Amino acid sequence: MNSSVLRIIENIALSLLVLSILLFVNTGLSNADVIDDTIAVVNDEPITAVDLYQAMKFYGISNPKKALNQIIEDKLVEQRAKKMKLKLDNNEYEKAIRIVSTAKRLQTLKKLGLTRSDLDHFIKLQVLKRELISSVIRGNINITGDQIKRYYDDNRKRFKIPNAVHIYQIPFYFTKQDEKLQELKAAKWLVMIQNGSLSFKEAARKINYKKYDLGWIKTIDLYPSFDKIIKGMKNGDVYGLIKTTTSYSIIKLVGKRQNRIMPLSKIRDRIKIILVNRNGNDAFKRWISTLKQYSAITIYAKGK
Repeated sequence: MNSSVLRIIENIALSLLVLSILLFVNTGLSNADVIDDTIAVVNDEPITAVDLYQAMKFYGISNPKKALNQIIEDKLVEQRAKKMKLKLDNNEYEKAIRIVSTAKRLQTLKKLGLTRSDLDHFIKLQVLKRELISSVIRGNINITGDQIKRYYDDNRKRFKIPNAVHIYQIPFYFTKQDEKLQELKAAKWLVMIQNGSLSFKEAARKINYKKYDLGWIKTIDLYPSFDKIIKGMKNGDVYGLIKTTTSYSIIKLVGKRQNRIMPLSKIRDRIKIILVNRNGNDAFKRWISTLKQYSAITIYAKGK
């Protein structure tokens, strides 16, 4: 039987599989509602309808054909990792679990019909995949200085540092009842800072306001009233009072940073990681494609 005929048979099988899977996906069935038939076999290891259902939900893939392809790749990754005796990186696994195991996300998984055990299975797969890529593929990827420079030149806008200011702020919050009192209080502290009786930090400490250092803030993120005033200030200047709808504020300008492009020397390692990841993902696709060609993969038109 020639290859073109085999492709036709495979397409027919997948079309029938799509129809059968859509029946239970569109009716919102859970794992228990899906007939656990074998729909494919990868190197003597079965893939069931439940496996497909879970993968579609976890990966958010609505197309059963694409989801099945993903499971086949996952199965090949598991098999190769086992053959290479790769051990699961528990630190990476725990980190990934913490990210996805929020109450909200677990509730979402529950609505999708997935259990915590299902989540563990898929997370372990992703960690194993990263380890496999790192061991087999990325270790053989060589990123040259010319490639890093070319990426930097082609993506300079990505490394743009916007205009920003570093400011200290002491706000005096008010209500309708005590607005005038808070204004007078703020004015008193402003005078002591401006005449040198107290430094800004000392004033903040005496007021017991610990969050006075706002760090670097993009100028586009400033309140319009703050931005207009700060534009006319020099480093070290103290200004007050600035009124908003909820407070009177005293501010100090610590520094200004002009719009500029980060120098290559500062982000060379960052770019290298980007290129290794990008090239690694491309290399993984080629690697998994070759692995498929040398694997015994059978897809059934109907459950076996």
